[in-house]
Amino acid sequence: MNKYLTISVEDLKVGYYVVGIDKNWLETPFLSHRFLIRSDSEIERMKSHGIRMVMVDPKRSEGDLSQLQNGADEKSSLPPEDVRTVMEDVPLSPVRVTELMTNLHEYLVRRYKALFEELRTKGSDPSFVIDTGPFLRGVEDLEKLGKHYPDALLFLAHLQSTDDDLYVHSANVLFLSLYLANIQKLPAEESVLWGVCALFHDIGMVNVPLEILHKKEPLSSREREIIQDHPLFGERLIREKTRLPAEVAHVAAQHHLRRDASGYPAGGDFSRTAAVTRAIMTIDMFDALITDRPYRDGVSPSRALKIIVDASKDSLDPRWATQLFLGMGVYPIGTVVELSGGEIGIVTKYHSHSERQEGAASRLVQTFSVLILKNRSGFPLTKPFIKNLTWSPKEPPPVTKTHNHSDFMIDWERLQGLAPYWMG
Repeated sequence: MNKYLTISVEDLKVGYYVVGIDKNWLETPFLSHRFLIRSDSEIERMKSHGIRMVMVDPKRSEGDLSQLQNGADEKSSLPPEDVRTVMEDVPLSPVRVTELMTNLHEYLVRRYKALFEELRTKGSDPSFVIDTGPFLRGVEDLEKLGKHYPDALLFLAHLQSTDDDLYVHSANVLFLSLYLANIQKLPAEESVLWGVCALFHDIGMVNVPLEILHKKEPLSSREREIIQDHPLFGERLIREKTRLPAEVAHVAAQHHLRRDASGYPAGGDFSRTAAVTRAIMTIDMFDALITDRPYRDGVSPSRALKIIVDASKDSLDPRWATQLFLGMGVYPIGTVVELSGGEIGIVTKYHSHSERQEGAASRLVQTFSVLILKNRSGFPLTKPFIKNLTWSPKEPPPVTKTHNHSDFMIDWERLQGLAPYWMG
């Protein structure tokens, strides 16, 4: 493994190769935190943006760093960047990956909930500013993990969608947005921006009373108006209380707009929304559909995906509905399925679709893997196993029924221990 050195920016010199700094990239003018220092002006620029510590790679640096290596601390004091460089150099076990992602999900949910509580007590103070640093570092770590283990992003997001928790929903949309960004092969910096937009898309909900959020009965017209105010309230919060990029505020303001003008806020122009906004509004609807709400049960990921595709005919962007479908398949990762043979399992991997040529016609072939958890008699297996299935829409489907996660009562701790099976 490479030995990266953490040094003061005062010790930085032309020729050193930087691999990490003590600020999030969104808070600096640098497009990447991995670059060769080519001039003194670059060092001064770093100082002017409040950067105090940097991590350098001696092997990629130019010149003699022996004196620096003798005095520098090889144990980085920059935990987020250090975690990411370790992930690049050391293959992680499947169990470790699920552990890290689960911990990040739980961490971001806790921080987001704490932020809402803070906003309710301090939000009206003109001097109050949201500390976005912990969220940005969490998204960066998740992006790095997800780049190497994208299926785990989708798998874990589905398994967390078991209740009507606004904070869980926001973290799920983050996971799903990074999955979709990975499909698009976006650069790391842009993927992180997508993730931040996703995490903060519903921050305006802090203005909605809890009794309305958790109400089981139909909402009154006034209560609907309060909820429909959350996009613009969220946009204002982000602009006034953070230093996040403008794109984050735009997504918060526009994620409920629709092509057919059926969304809100009234007067919003769907045609002027950016790609990231349209992608996240699609993901937002998908996660909302598979999540249990006080007034209805969630549907299976497979059913939700069909609803998304149907909605793209008039209200959602067809491009992003299609990309979501192509990236997930007919039975998305995380779908609990009952097979035609009677076994019950959970989809763990979707293998890219392909075309099967048959004379002049071609058929779309879907190939996916299922972790079989119960046998034909409905008894849990002591030794679950992976079953690979291939299906074309003109053939009898191998799946007879899909289940909602909460109905199936998934044992998440057991599944985490089975990560070598479903990540293999």
